[in-house]
Amino acid sequence: MATAILEIENLSVEYHAGRRKLPVLREICLSVAAGETLGIVGESGSGKSTLGLAVLRALPANGRISAGRVLLDGVDLAQTQGATLRRLWSRSLRLIPQNPLAALNPTLKIGAQLVETIGGRRDTAEAQAAALLARVQIADPERVMRSYPHELSGGMQQRVLIAMALHGAPRLLVLDEPTTSLDVTTEAAVIDLLADLIAERQPASLFISHNLGLVARIATRTAVLYAGEVVEIAPTTTLFQQPRHPYTQGLLRSLPHPGLRYDHHPLQPIEGAIPAPGTLPAGCVFAPRCPLADDRCRRERPPLLAIAPHHATRCHYWQRVTPDGAPPAFVVPTTVPLDAPLLTTHHLSKTIVQRQSLTDIARGKPAPAVQALSDVNLTIHRNRILGIVGESGSGKTTLARCIIGLTPPSGGAIELLDIPLAPLIHQRPREHVRRLQMVLQNPQEALNPALTIGEALRRPLIRLGGLDSKTAANRVPDLLRLVKLPPEYAHRRPNQLSGGEKQRVAIARALAATPDLLVLDEAVSALDVSVQAAVLNVLADIKERTGIAYLFITHDLAVVSYLADDVVVMYRGQIVEQGPVAAVLRPPLHPYTEALLAATNPRGVRLREADATGTAPAQGCPFQPRCPRAIGEICRATPPPWREAGVGHRIRCHIPLADLQVAQTHNEPISSEH
Repeated sequence: MATAILEIENLSVEYHAGRRKLPVLREICLSVAAGETLGIVGESGSGKSTLGLAVLRALPANGRISAGRVLLDGVDLAQTQGATLRRLWSRSLRLIPQNPLAALNPTLKIGAQLVETIGGRRDTAEAQAAALLARVQIADPERVMRSYPHELSGGMQQRVLIAMALHGAPRLLVLDEPTTSLDVTTEAAVIDLLADLIAERQPASLFISHNLGLVARIATRTAVLYAGEVVEIAPTTTLFQQPRHPYTQGLLRSLPHPGLRYDHHPLQPIEGAIPAPGTLPAGCVFAPRCPLADDRCRRERPPLLAIAPHHATRCHYWQRVTPDGAPPAFVVPTTVPLDAPLLTTHHLSKTIVQRQSLTDIARGKPAPAVQALSDVNLTIHRNRILGIVGESGSGKTTLARCIIGLTPPSGGAIELLDIPLAPLIHQRPREHVRRLQMVLQNPQEALNPALTIGEALRRPLIRLGGLDSKTAANRVPDLLRLVKLPPEYAHRRPNQLSGGEKQRVAIARALAATPDLLVLDEAVSALDVSVQAAVLNVLADIKERTGIAYLFITHDLAVVSYLADDVVVMYRGQIVEQGPVAAVLRPPLHPYTEALLAATNPRGVRLREADATGTAPAQGCPFQPRCPRAIGEICRATPPPWREAGVGHRIRCHIPLADLQVAQTHNEPISSEH
């Protein structure tokens, strides 16, 4: 292995909570060479972000390095202070954080922030800033430099942070969940960009993520953290194909792989939770959750054993951790007769009028408007799961809010069992409200911190179910069991629950009203893979037991492939493809669906950055400006027709279906002669 730029030797970190000292990292030993990317994976609470902050010497005030060394080119960062540390932060140590908007100063234009970061003569710094923005593939650097952070898309904001991090010649780059808030196509472009820049600039890089798929694409080696310890480290390909620790294997088994379906292959989440700091078991930290654990594991802490070149694991019984068999063949969902439609939308549209500046008001300019939905027609059937996919800005959440009644549509109609629904939820009768419920992405914001879980679950039983207080209280344990939580959780408050447990409570609260349709808006996107697997299993089990229908909104096509029966693909407020999930995704026909699926492939097609207006072109195909298979003037001038692909599968595209099938099978361009 090449000479290491970063060497972490027996690093331990503790947090002070009152008079208690809580160990959060224990005896971490890692090294990273120039141009190498070391992936750091594990569930929330495993110590990933703390490791990155400790390496950067940016721990919060109550955290400190209690033992060990962090060597950057031989200099011990753990012992470096004052001006020397500030020079290292300026020249050698860089962080690309999770939330780009929170990391940028909202009161300064991008150019001013870049100039401040670069330093030196202003004219020279401005030229360097423009060159950096061009290097991170921003098409109009001058416009971006004149913009405030909120005027840029999430992908553009993240590219600006990458430019800031890579100016000069950084020696160490820490990437802490750098694509969590991005949609799948932007995420793919950012990951490709990072890989190119790391290869070009050759810093040592730590890539911290709970997204194992991303780590597999960018990391040279991967370290698995659990409860503050490295439990396995290996070359990334080896780790994913031949895991030798039960925890690593558990993480991989939690993923929805292509070919898996909820009704044939339930996911295998890791039971239990990471122990809190200060409550670590005496032996192996993973023993309470490990299927291989015995008395020896509970008594003796295993060392980090080198079992092969560059592969080490912290397990007494690593030989028993064998690779899983070949993945199952793709299971085509069983075709079942469809019941009468449960909910339909007819020509639904939504125009969002944006806020005007005082200058525009004074000049008499009309308020800018975005067409968030345009002529959306969809049908949701009983006991079916309809997936809605697309990039950020495609109209998925706006569609959900219109259906639930949180925002009124500008045109069109929504019918529940052929009965028209009022535009807003407070205009709907209680029975309609009961039948349609919603689960949001962030359960932390959805649950009232002042109420116990039991109180939160009783309210919909009383208000929508018409139960008296005593009967509602008696129903709470059943609701908790329905989402695989113990009845005693009724006495806890939200801050005493993990993120996955909070999301299960949010699902239980929505189910308390016994709805016919549950709308889930990115309900698993922020969860660890094991917690996500548990929640998906709960949703699948409830659907099978109750016959409820789901409208499942996500940008994760692996989850859609696993859970959905039907899928709708949206772009800029319009539906561009729809049909049974097996027909739409294997293989995709519409070039946009193809691009969404290819975003998870290192060699897949990449889309150009979407323009910042959020509006589709006034004429022609809405996807034409970014389409890798556009065939000429017809795409620019004429709205595409609907084409029937059989078994309920439809796409909107000018390209004949036969040509799309041939082109995508052989990855060939399409002639513009059609």
